[in-house]
Amino acid sequence: MCNIHSDQEELTEAIRLAIQDRATWFYLLLEEIKASGANPDEIAEKAIFKFGQMKGQKIGTATTPREFFDGIATPNASLAFAMEEIDVQAEKGIYRFHHCALCEAWKKLGCSQEQITHLCNLASCGDYGVVSCFPDLELAFNGTIAENKPYCELQVTLKK
Repeated sequence: MCNIHSDQEELTEAIRLAIQDRATWFYLLLEEIKASGANPDEIAEKAIFKFGQMKGQKIGTATTPREFFDGIATPNASLAFAMEEIDVQAEKGIYRFHHCALCEAWKKLGCSQEQITHLCNLASCGDYGVVSCFPDLELAFNGTIAENKPYCELQVTLKK
């Protein structure tokens, strides 16, 4: 039993470190885009939204919050982000993510709280891209770790 727990902790740490690497090169890429005179936010929003759409297409069909969360709460993602299902009903679902390796990396890079919030907003374009694949659903964030909340809260609702 101890080995299983230890293996799971090692896997979680490996996934989180990979996400931190992604956050680091994302930050550095934005800095280089800015230095070139281009608009880094515009480029990042479009690219990350498209990435989210690619991820959403892999989920398949989701017409309810339950189907959506079942699609994104993979074992590795659940470990990496310490996901917690709060309440998932027919018309509304809420999940909390208690860990964010992206924010962790940006803090290690010395980013200000304002920068971290901004980077998080850009990164969340991927989440909106995922949800855009499901025309019956919409996404809202009820707070994020980047905003100094203890967790990111994602709410998915059926469109009316």
